[in-house]
Amino acid sequence: MLKYCALISLCALVGSGAEFVTGQGARLVIGQRTFTAQEAGTAQNLLGGAGALTYANGKLYIADANRLNLTPINNRVLVMDTATFPKPTDELAPYSSRCPVCVGQASLVLGQTNFTDNGFGTAADKFRFPTGIHSDGVRLAVSDTLNNRVLIWKSLPTTTGHPADVVVGQSRMDQNKSPVVTDAKSLRAPQGVWMQNGKLFVADAQNHRVLIWNSIPTTNEQPADIVLGQGNMTAFEELDPIKKNITIAADSLLTPTSVSSDGVRLFVTDQIGRAHV
Repeated sequence: MLKYCALISLCALVGSGAEFVTGQGARLVIGQRTFTAQEAGTAQNLLGGAGALTYANGKLYIADANRLNLTPINNRVLVMDTATFPKPTDELAPYSSRCPVCVGQASLVLGQTNFTDNGFGTAADKFRFPTGIHSDGVRLAVSDTLNNRVLIWKSLPTTTGHPADVVVGQSRMDQNKSPVVTDAKSLRAPQGVWMQNGKLFVADAQNHRVLIWNSIPTTNEQPADIVLGQGNMTAFEELDPIKKNITIAADSLLTPTSVSSDGVRLFVTDQIGRAHV
């Protein structure tokens, strides 16, 4: 298992109408005490091998785990208030600290009861390898990959350890069914998750498909309405591109890991080495 200490760098546009330029340096760093540090651990201002994030209503939500299995896996989501970050045009006070642009102290954590624990579990307030996260500004969804489920909060959490309200992929919060039976209600190692126009999109990676709910689920194990990448909801073939030729087509997917939308089009990453639109 590889060891990796994550940080998040934030670039800022300075001035009206300013643009990013190639090679532009970041203004702020989150998750490490300096831009060059690679400290491992679990703390309020320290990230492990973080893999996904989303922003909503002034808050940054960071899934502190990753699909590459780079350690430490902290099995949590950190929530940070971006109002505490320096603004793009703020003058940074010299010598105010060792690194005045190393910011980002979490205000609360999900999946753990404190900022130093990183154990995993199967419950409404636990994760096992959360690798995808998204908010539509009202709700929060987290793909809890090794629990074969997506957890949904009907409103943005405001307290540490706040339990999820709804689970899809399982019938109960304390359940992780094995073996996984492929159908409209199941997930197998989901990763990317997205909410747009009242719909939920999930990259169901090891089922080689994307599932779509036409309305955000409000009950546990609510079945998906649409499947992409497979001919029907029960189709499943374990694909190994090393051992066999894989049929590559406009309607096929191989381990999709990310999904997004601009409200009109849907974008999906595909391990065949392409992105679908």
